[in-house]
Amino acid sequence: MANNKISDVTGRHIADEMTIGKLWYHGNQTEPDFLARLYDLKSLPSRDYRYTNAYDDIYQHMVNNNDWDEDWIYGDPRINLLHSDDEIYLRFLSATVHPRVRTNSEDVSKLVEIYNKHLAADGFEIAQTDEISGKPIFSGRQKAIGQAQLVAKKVEIKRYLNTAYVNGKINTMTDAIHKDTDLAIGTAKELLETTCKSILRQKGEAINSDWTLPQLLKATTNALDFKPKEADDPDKAEKAIKQILSGIGTIVQGVGELRNGYGTGHGKDANFKGLEIKYAKLLVGVVSEIAILYLATNGETAELIETVHI
Repeated sequence: MANNKISDVTGRHIADEMTIGKLWYHGNQTEPDFLARLYDLKSLPSRDYRYTNAYDDIYQHMVNNNDWDEDWIYGDPRINLLHSDDEIYLRFLSATVHPRVRTNSEDVSKLVEIYNKHLAADGFEIAQTDEISGKPIFSGRQKAIGQAQLVAKKVEIKRYLNTAYVNGKINTMTDAIHKDTDLAIGTAKELLETTCKSILRQKGEAINSDWTLPQLLKATTNALDFKPKEADDPDKAEKAIKQILSGIGTIVQGVGELRNGYGTGHGKDANFKGLEIKYAKLLVGVVSEIAILYLATNGETAELIETVHI
């Protein structure tokens, strides 16, 4: 069943502002090449009897001849953009500001501003969820309290541990908060383990496979330099900082217990109920902050050490 919470009125307002600003949806690509990223144009019919598919049809009329109206896409029943499923429409909008489609950062900012101004009425937004070569990648989503902050943390962690493995963990952790809280919890613990072990390996520190998560965190704390260089009394400041950080051990212990009770990796009976979303969100937020703190203090991109659970 289609999900159409984003109204055609919102879509029309967005389309009109794009046209007025001459911010063409296809950016630096031809229209058929852009649309082929989202739709199987070769399987869609042609409106021109001379061609057998939509790709050739669109290419003829928007690249060779350019004899269709600029906003033809909004009324074309093959695309049905203004009445399509929310997921498809949001994917379309996100694609218009992808770095491979649009290189002008000012135009990207203008488009995102236009999108969010109108999508807000229906409870949706376009937000940065990743980056490639230092350029933002956007996705559409239903607005949720605290979600923007979590996504920002995800992007920051990726700057330090930019690998396919850890990126996948971060995506799983943040995306699962509203879908599968025990998956979010289990993945958060694995991300914390990965962060600590990666830093310790870079520092040349031995890693004991029998360490508990608090022990792993303590070893990571001891391996890093938390002494403020500009403090009046650096030694005293460092002692205070480490005293504060020691309290994180209690938080981490709670992470482990939550993981054992609610996280992935443990058998569950048929009546199992996952943790409430608000607690999973808190946990993921805390783990993200801890990971960012240690990675930022480490100061370099840590060599990844994968955490594997059998």
